[in-house]
Amino acid sequence: MPADPRNAGKDKGNLEMELKNLLTSARIRKMEYEAIVDELEEDELKYDLFEYKEYYETNVKPYIDKAYKNGNEKLVAMAEEIKGIFEEIIDMITARIEELSKK
Repeated sequence: MPADPRNAGKDKGNLEMELKNLLTSARIRKMEYEAIVDELEEDELKYDLFEYKEYYETNVKPYIDKAYKNGNEKLVAMAEEIKGIFEEIIDMITARIEELSKK
């Protein structure tokens, strides 16, 4: 069943739902990036590395910080998983850049 657009934005302010949405998004981003990382050129990877780091700092980290501040174990666990996924994406890009620069 498709999402009802009349419900858009109803999760705003609910940290648990925002973390769930962010976690789903992070998982999808990782899967999508894994599928294309080997096809990208070094300059594209460098740009993506910059973009992912900036996105993490400006859009993801504030939610992670809120979860830690909240102290709820479930929220902290979700925040740690989100953080781990973004670290994996950044590490994947960095490793590919290093691989290409050795050629």
